[in-house]
Amino acid sequence: MKKVFSLGTLYLLTFIIMIANVTAATVQSLNPDISSLPEGRLIDSVASPEGKSRIDVYLVSNNLGNAVRGVYVTGGRAANIYWQTGVDSAEIVWHSEQSITINNVPLNVKTDTYDSRRGTAIFSEGLLARDKNADD
Repeated sequence: MKKVFSLGTLYLLTFIIMIANVTAATVQSLNPDISSLPEGRLIDSVASPEGKSRIDVYLVSNNLGNAVRGVYVTGGRAANIYWQTGVDSAEIVWHSEQSITINNVPLNVKTDTYDSRRGTAIFSEGLLARDKNADD
């Protein structure tokens, strides 16, 4: 004898799938992944001091605004290491083969990443910090 799913069981399964989808979307929005960023348009490429690697900078524009994506390229491999929203350019300074500053954000290109969507970015950029030069 075949078991027939009741309408209630179908509604319950649909509800469980909807909750799972909403939960997954929420978790992903709260924990953005820097490895899956939009491509954008190449606007700059800066070689390291010894020329063994480079940082490619892409401008990503959409209906929410502009962002800059920095990609560390070495030995045929590429990895996103920098993402900053609300800007349309990047000032890049290499200090050594491993040390770089992008828009005043120091990074070790082999171990560090910067993602302005993370909560610490707003504090490190000083957006919520009190202006030290302001008159009291």
